[in-house]
Amino acid sequence: MSLKNLIKKVLINGSTTSFSVLPDSEGLNLFIEYELFKDCAVGNADLLLLNQYACLQMLVEEGLAESIRNGFVIPSENAVCLDEGVRYLLKLPPVFEGRVSTRVEGQSSQAAFAVRLVLNYLGEDIYQYELVGPCLKLSEKEIFLLNQAQWSAFKCVAMHQQLSTADKSEQQNLLLIHRLQQAQKAGLDIDLSHFNKLYILHPEQVGVAAEQDDNGDLILTPTFGAGIDPRDTSIRLGQLKGANDVASLRIRDDIVLLDEDRFKATQEILTNRRIAKDQVKHFLATPSAFLNAALVDLDTGFSLRVKGATAFHHGYFGDTDESGIDWFGSLAEKTIHAPLADQLHDLEEVEAFEKKFHDAKAHGADSMVFNGQNIDISNPQAIEQQIRQLKKEFSRTTRQHESPAPIETEAPMERAVVDIVTNDEILEFGGLALLNRAEQSIFTEKIDFTVYRRQPYPHQEDGVRWLLGLMQCALKPSGSKIEGALLADDMGLGKTYMSLVALSEFYRLTESSGDTRRPVLIVAPLSLVENWIDETDKTFMKSPFKDVVVLQSGKDLKKYKIQGASTETKQAVTDDSSLDSESIRYSLKVGKYYGNDRLDLPQRLVVTTYQTLRDYQFSLCRIDWQLVIFDEAQNIKNPNALQTRAGKGLKARFKLLATGTPVENSLSDFWCLMDTAQPGLLGSYQEFRTQFIKPINQVGDNEDAARVRLEVGKKLRQQVGTFMLRRMKEDQLDGLPEKRIFVGAGNNNQSGWQYEPRLASVMKNGQLNAYDQVLADIQSIKSNGGDARGAILQALQELRAISLHPVLMQKSEHPNDLEPKKFSSQSEKILCALQVLNEIQKRQEKVIIFIINKNLQRLLKLCLSQLYRVPVNVINGDTKAVVSTKGAETRKQLIEQFEAQKGFGIIIMSPIAAGVGLTVVGANNVIHLERHWNPAKEAQATDRVYRIGQQKNVNIYIPVLLHPKHTSFDLNLNSLLQNKIDLKDAVVTPQVVTPDEMFSVFQ
Repeated sequence: MSLKNLIKKVLINGSTTSFSVLPDSEGLNLFIEYELFKDCAVGNADLLLLNQYACLQMLVEEGLAESIRNGFVIPSENAVCLDEGVRYLLKLPPVFEGRVSTRVEGQSSQAAFAVRLVLNYLGEDIYQYELVGPCLKLSEKEIFLLNQAQWSAFKCVAMHQQLSTADKSEQQNLLLIHRLQQAQKAGLDIDLSHFNKLYILHPEQVGVAAEQDDNGDLILTPTFGAGIDPRDTSIRLGQLKGANDVASLRIRDDIVLLDEDRFKATQEILTNRRIAKDQVKHFLATPSAFLNAALVDLDTGFSLRVKGATAFHHGYFGDTDESGIDWFGSLAEKTIHAPLADQLHDLEEVEAFEKKFHDAKAHGADSMVFNGQNIDISNPQAIEQQIRQLKKEFSRTTRQHESPAPIETEAPMERAVVDIVTNDEILEFGGLALLNRAEQSIFTEKIDFTVYRRQPYPHQEDGVRWLLGLMQCALKPSGSKIEGALLADDMGLGKTYMSLVALSEFYRLTESSGDTRRPVLIVAPLSLVENWIDETDKTFMKSPFKDVVVLQSGKDLKKYKIQGASTETKQAVTDDSSLDSESIRYSLKVGKYYGNDRLDLPQRLVVTTYQTLRDYQFSLCRIDWQLVIFDEAQNIKNPNALQTRAGKGLKARFKLLATGTPVENSLSDFWCLMDTAQPGLLGSYQEFRTQFIKPINQVGDNEDAARVRLEVGKKLRQQVGTFMLRRMKEDQLDGLPEKRIFVGAGNNNQSGWQYEPRLASVMKNGQLNAYDQVLADIQSIKSNGGDARGAILQALQELRAISLHPVLMQKSEHPNDLEPKKFSSQSEKILCALQVLNEIQKRQEKVIIFIINKNLQRLLKLCLSQLYRVPVNVINGDTKAVVSTKGAETRKQLIEQFEAQKGFGIIIMSPIAAGVGLTVVGANNVIHLERHWNPAKEAQATDRVYRIGQQKNVNIYIPVLLHPKHTSFDLNLNSLLQNKIDLKDAVVTPQVVTPDEMFSVFQ
């Protein structure tokens, strides 16, 4: 249900008290009386106020707001990004919907240059207004909240107006024009006709292009990236003559702004522009003998696998044994010509389809497979129109089923990517000779573990020695083809600790050989960035690093980002062209040119995210890393993902991939991981597909499938050999507590699972009626001769939602006042969960409740905080991992607060978003209120508490909702998940439950 509808209902019921809103230069202040604020924290206030408080608290958890004594502050840069529902709920000023025009005075080359923004509102031009933080103030009663594009434009004009006459250089004037153009591209309705022909570029560094003339001499030309042809630059270099410390250069329709340092670099190249024929070979071998490396960066370059930059497009990578949710099974071979609305049932599906559609369209395909169906896309304009319409409709919908983790979205097709050797059709990088390497790779020398704060468990010491053995081989010239390994231990066994210890010892080995200890890169999901920083403090008595850099927005990215630079995927490349290393635009300070301000200093630990790796891949691929660690490496399982391409292009002495799920969806995942860690070990993708994937595909779902999967998995495990280490919790490793799983369903075939009758409840009243109505609708379709299979997806999502709480199916109304007892009484499953919570409260222990549905997360947060008078936080993937706003809370901080809280405590998480990488050993109870289709995802969620460091026995509770006559959705799902548990002795594809298997619900 929408927040607007919720507020309307609340206002009708008479709730009028709300947070006051006051904008100032820093942002929006929302506040109430202090005593009332304290009441909100324990759920003792009017419904409107509680909803506002819950919404604001979630903004704090997402790093978009900070708490103050009696309210909250939303910084301007975050306030302008709030969605419509949040603005409506918090009763913020309306968004300005007028048009903006510009009044320009003087020329951009003059200090008198000025730009004034004029508003056109309700048909009237308005010159007098005030920018107050994120708001536009026309009068005391007319205040508007700006959107992001509007705010960016008004802010940059205000900053330019504050410059003194002496500071209003041509560069600053052009910078203002550039920022206004960027705001227009972001959606601001502004008239910039004065500047239509200006494209302004701020090169972050000056490169060198070289071309031999007819005499054999080498002619050097400065390059400024962004697709500017060096030949065009060469023609216009005369414009720079007589320039002082700052210059601008017009190249066709582009204006290149050169600050003092870039201008000096350009002059350095021009001074040494001609290299005589007999010196060419010497120049190519040692360019620093001719050019000042302090000005022109000459020491960085790509790995042998990277050829330059190219337009992103899908590789082939053939068919896989994809075992995601195949909603339509046997219909896959038919080409669907029906409207997309019949195939796409929520915003998540539309966005996933859109991404795949753009990939297919870019290659001229007339059809594409999505969710097991072959979709006709021969009319791309019609498809685009349907996508836009569906996105608009689903943005307004009131239900949010299966809200996924905020997957770091792929860049659009026209963006650039490192041009790597893909090893798809044939093996071009790496080699099969790797199979005969590293048989004796276990490190046998003494390791002084007393220098570390924590001593290893036996399996952890074994893991460190395994890693060091391979790393030692990689340092030897004879072992130069050993490039990395896959640490695939089960979750919670200490992969982070082992990685850090091995890294420190790797540095020691490097130092003893007299070599430089190069910087180290750790790439991790956003949720784990702070965890890695924290683990370094917990592991080392004396850090092996000189400093630690968090290369992430809100942290250190700004410091190492070249002023004015944008993400590097925005390069001027097309399908039929590519850029060499000198023509690429780089955005990070890499190389000697930047001195001590450079990112790539020795003995520096750089921690970043997969999204940042993707966005700044060209700069990061030029650095010589000592070690690159990919945490939760399943994030680079897709060979067609930009972040995967970037990961494969990174240059390092050793690459370590760490993941507890080396095969997440298909065996192609595993090939891609190994092709990153140890290219060539499994051959090309097509060779791998023939040898390992086809045998599984050919048996289908018959009774031989499990046997074939096991045989293929064991064969694959043997071929990988020493390059993968995988230990499981079932191996009874030291340091783990006892785990007990209680489930409200009998006939469990898993060892250790206990049937608990009190976890079973039977639906009734409104919940039963809503459930039966869905069944009746499906039966009606079948009775009328229709094909019910096409409606299964929607019906399953509806049954799933009703089984949680029937209110999730309401389209426009809120449950009566959200009175906690009444709300919980409408769902037998929630009542069941409350019984468990009461027992946990008596034991004064803590609990995690896993829920996917974001609407239910918020509603249950309100309900439980009022029932138990304890703070209930939500971590659903929107919660920030790294924030810059003072007072904002990250995932890690929320968990620390939760664990530090004495006695009983509740936290709500998503098994998709928060189920990966977080450690919450302060809780020893888990309630899976909403289960995931994939048992591996559920296991990941459970492993947040069941891991080394947990001091108490772990209790897992799985409530099951039953139907009085039929086999319920919950019961079906539990039975099917029981049969999907991974085979632990082989590398196999974990399977998820499909709607084909759930079809019996409708019998």
